[in-house]
Amino acid sequence: MVNFVSRVSNVLGCAEKFLIGIMAVLAIILIVTETVLRYLAPAYLPDWGAEVTVYLVGWATMLSLPSLVAQDKHVRADLVVDQFSRSMRKILEIVVLLVGAGFCAVIFVAGVQMVQFGLRFGEISDSSLRFPMWIFYLAVPFGYGFSMLRYVMLLTKRLTESRVSSVTAD
Repeated sequence: MVNFVSRVSNVLGCAEKFLIGIMAVLAIILIVTETVLRYLAPAYLPDWGAEVTVYLVGWATMLSLPSLVAQDKHVRADLVVDQFSRSMRKILEIVVLLVGAGFCAVIFVAGVQMVQFGLRFGEISDSSLRFPMWIFYLAVPFGYGFSMLRYVMLLTKRLTESRVSSVTAD
């Protein structure tokens, strides 16, 4: 079970890093192109450049959340937790993972509602691109949904490790 979770985690990590990298490169190219055009040929400057940059950076940010969870770099109170005994720290770590997964679940549901709102009302951007906003909003349930999955995977790993170490200790 641990090997399977580890393999899935590695595949997800590679996919996340690849997508984040592509989005970052595209955002940089767009920013540089806009900067050059602003000074050399302002008449050719598109009205949607900054908008697309925001979309790319927003999506990249949401895609980076699961990676942070997988690397154990999610928000938590290490300073407080480190004051407890080893056995209590293990219990608190399980609680932190459950709370993190629960928080992600709440934001995931809110994100799905945001996407539904954008779809229902046909919300589009103000630029000439007329970008459907639900695609941008989709970054929230996508990022938090995969973060929730990462929390569950970490929880599975921790619980499996606890069982394995208690069995080998006996």
